[in-house]
Amino acid sequence: MKILYTLVFLSILCVSNAQTIDRFSIDSGGANTSAGDISIMYTIGEVHVAERTTATLSISEGFIVPQLINIRIHPIIFLQGAYTNPNTGEELLMRDDLRIASSILIPTTSPYDSTTCDPSVFTTTGANAIVDWILIELRDPNDASNVLASLSALLQRDGDIVATDGTSAISIAIDSGDYYVAVRHRNHLGILTASTVSLSDTVTNLDLSTDINAVTGGALALRDMGNGIFAMYAGDVNSDGSILNTDITNALSVSGGINMYSGADANMDGNILNTDIALIIQPNAGRIQQF
Repeated sequence: MKILYTLVFLSILCVSNAQTIDRFSIDSGGANTSAGDISIMYTIGEVHVAERTTATLSISEGFIVPQLINIRIHPIIFLQGAYTNPNTGEELLMRDDLRIASSILIPTTSPYDSTTCDPSVFTTTGANAIVDWILIELRDPNDASNVLASLSALLQRDGDIVATDGTSAISIAIDSGDYYVAVRHRNHLGILTASTVSLSDTVTNLDLSTDINAVTGGALALRDMGNGIFAMYAGDVNSDGSILNTDITNALSVSGGINMYSGADANMDGNILNTDIALIIQPNAGRIQQF
């Protein structure tokens, strides 16, 4: 008798909460559950709609839609400009001159998109102080020219690329899997991993600063800075993937500028001077991005 009563209850639910379901949205999967002599399989394909509960049985109507997970990644890179002439006693750290300027020159809005951060992230000092904004791209494992997802992030003095809170590993909403990873900066040549990287919701460490063969192009893509550190080449003033006379011309047009956040500031000290022109010309002129 109890079984009959429960079946009648289910029938009433189906009548009073009827839904129109396209055939293509039905797919076996999900899981099943049971209570007494009743077994229910739920499928995927449609958003969960409602729940009904009795003393002995809970029923969810509708279906479950698969959701993208957030892959988490911890890249490490160095920028030639910020690593040139490191501070005494800090030879393994980039300079954070843009942060410690009389008025902080790093903007709270990314130069790559509309991503923002709280100004408080620029108050951190030491190895975890912020150097500048960075752009991370995940690219198609079958076609490295195809950008599947991108994210603005922040670069610390010790090379860590972190989320906009200034400390956390970066998180990108995309399925776990194998991807090429590109790192781009507004006035340095971008780099691309030499092979795909397996990414998931577990943080993946990706150090691109100590192995010149980890990136496409090797020595053509990374500058040997000594101390076992390789850095992205500085001087791509107009962010076109090459360091040419046009970059030198652009830098000369604003030469003498003081306290500026500019692509012409090749050594990232906030000023556009002869030192920036020299860095662009020697040894970087004529270099092109390797992807």
